[in-house]
Amino acid sequence: MKSNITLLLAIVVLASCSGPKYAYYFDHQNYNAGKKQAQGSVQSELSPLAIDSQSLVASTGESPVVVAEVPAEPVAVKKVTYMQMTKAEKKAFRKELGKEMKSFVAARKKMNSVEAAKAGMDHDLRLAAIFGAVGIVGLIIGGDVFWIIGGIALLIGVVFFVKWVIRQ
Repeated sequence: MKSNITLLLAIVVLASCSGPKYAYYFDHQNYNAGKKQAQGSVQSELSPLAIDSQSLVASTGESPVVVAEVPAEPVAVKKVTYMQMTKAEKKAFRKELGKEMKSFVAARKKMNSVEAAKAGMDHDLRLAAIFGAVGIVGLIIGGDVFWIIGGIALLIGVVFFVKWVIRQ
C-alpha cells in the first residue's frame, strides 16, 4: 500500500515537471510567437507611450538640463540563416567556425583543474549529484529492486563525491 502511494506521488511529481512551456507565463501568452510574419510587415509597432531611455533626464536645479547629442543609430545587421547563404558565404562561415572551435578547445586545455572548477561544476561532482539523486529516488520509491538500485547508486555517488573532495 505504501509503495503504491509513493509510486503515485512520484508519477504526479514527474508529470508536474513536464508541463507545457506556457505554464510559467499563464497570465500573458504570446499567441503569435510561432507564426511567421510577412516580409513586408513591420516587425514591432511602437507604442505611443514608449519613452526613449536616453532622453530621460532628471535635475533638482532650476537651470534647464541640456541633453547631449545622441550618436547615430547603429546600422542594422541583416540576419541570414545558414540555408540562405551562398556557397562562398557558407565556406567562409565554416572556416571561421573551425577557427573558433580550435581556439575554444585550446583555451579549455590550458585551464588547470582549479580554474576549471571555478568555471563550472566539476565532472566528478556532477556525477556524484546525478548518482545521489538516482539513489535517493530509488530509496523513496521503495520495493526490493528499487532499494537495491538506490543503495548502489548512492554508494557510487559517495565514491564520486569523495573523489572530488580529495582533489580539492
